[in-house]
Amino acid sequence: MTGQAQDFWNVPGELVVAFYILGVIAVIVFFVGFWIRIRRWSEGEDTDGSLKGLGPARLIWLSITKFFSPDCLLAKRVFPRSRMRTIFLIGIVWGTVILFLGTVGRSFNTHIYQFLSNRAWLTFSAVLDIAGLYALIGIIYFLSRRYIRKPERIVSGFQDSIFLLLLFLILVTGFVIEGIRIVILNPPALDWSFVGYTFGMITYLAAGGNTAVLQSTYLTLEVIHGAFAMSFVAYIPFSKGLHLFAAQITTYLAAERKRDWQTAVAGAAKAELAK
Repeated sequence: MTGQAQDFWNVPGELVVAFYILGVIAVIVFFVGFWIRIRRWSEGEDTDGSLKGLGPARLIWLSITKFFSPDCLLAKRVFPRSRMRTIFLIGIVWGTVILFLGTVGRSFNTHIYQFLSNRAWLTFSAVLDIAGLYALIGIIYFLSRRYIRKPERIVSGFQDSIFLLLLFLILVTGFVIEGIRIVILNPPALDWSFVGYTFGMITYLAAGGNTAVLQSTYLTLEVIHGAFAMSFVAYIPFSKGLHLFAAQITTYLAAERKRDWQTAVAGAAKAELAK
């Protein structure tokens, strides 16, 4: 069973160039927006004031390093309140991180060093499919919780869900694109992309098995998928989703303050006993 990475299949070269240019612009917007928000946090805005005076550099360092802490990746603060929410929140966080790393890996494979072939590519595809499916289920859970079986304490606004809706559309269009490629090219072992293949077969049946329609749909969805992905990246610093980068900082600082308080209380008790 062998396989090979297929990047920008059935996409004209000029459109590929446009994707990369717009992608760079989206990343620049992300970093500029991220810096603006980080600077505001360091000045005590957008938070409870606990980040004031720490400086943008330290906040960025804490945001990056603490993102990979159990508090963030395992949603430890949410677990005592709801195990179900924890499971699906982990799915969104882990799924998004793995898919992002997968995108970086495919770009590296295409432009720098080719390492995704044969069993490595099949395993890579399977992992990304599982991660994407986990994230998609998590997004559906939170959207249904917000709009279908909404607890009374949740106040919903459309802006609150743009982050989830964009990510949902990115995942669905991505799976359909992958599925159409698999259905048309029929690669060995179907690239081990069982989720993408399922989406592809649904699209194939909807198109009546017409290959020309599938190819046209593929190209259209590639453009839509790229637009959603770039919009998502550029939107993150201006959305509530950016608090994913702040939550681990405030959690860390709260734990630090708790340790300092416990140390002070223990020191006071020891001093009292020594009298």
